Amino acid sequence: MNDQLLHPLAMITGAVLSGGSSSRFGASKGLVKLDGNPMVSHVVRALREVADDILVAVAPGTASSYSDILDEDVLIVEDERTGEGPLQGLITSLEPAHGERVIVSPCDTPLLRTDVCRLLIEMSDRRDGAVPMIRGYLEPLHACYVRDPCLKAFRKTLTSGRRKPKDAYEHLDIRVVEEKEIAAIDPDFDSFLNINSRREFDIAEGRLLQRR
Repeated sequence: MNDQLLHPLAMITGAVLSGGSSSRFGASKGLVKLDGNPMVSHVVRALREVADDILVAVAPGTASSYSDILDEDVLIVEDERTGEGPLQGLITSLEPAHGERVIVSPCDTPLLRTDVCRLLIEMSDRRDGAVPMIRGYLEPLHACYVRDPCLKAFRKTLTSGRRKPKDAYEHLDIRVVEEKEIAAIDPDFDSFLNINSRREFDIAEGRLLQRR
């Protein structure tokens, strides 16, 4: 258990996971334009409100494509290996992070709400991390992790042959953020809408238009 109180002014890194491929969209989903901007840009914008610095973890060989669309202050890091699953993406994000805590989100969640990020950061205090549970399922890629203990646990788990983030939680003190806590600030769970189909793409675009 991580008993150390994290100072309220401790540095926070925002990390966008964009290492997956998408045959449905014909390109990395982070680069697909939604409401005139690449999806990854929407997520970066939300994270900037709570993070001191931003990094984007991408698939091998795609860094240049992301550097063309992201601001110069965004650190772009490539996964060392492919096929290792989401745990490798988290390791890639945590390794170069400057923050004591890292708030992570997938690149295909353009409706991410900053208030949800703030809640997860707050809930990670005195713990090793905070992970939402939505509709009975943990959301390990929409979470806040304390860098050092989580990086150690993630590496240990991946080395043992397991690839799911939740497999590493047995080595950590994780605060599960209940659905009702999320619903109080994001009643439609917009932050967890992953764009995996044209229908979801259209839904997200409509909701972005409503926010203007």
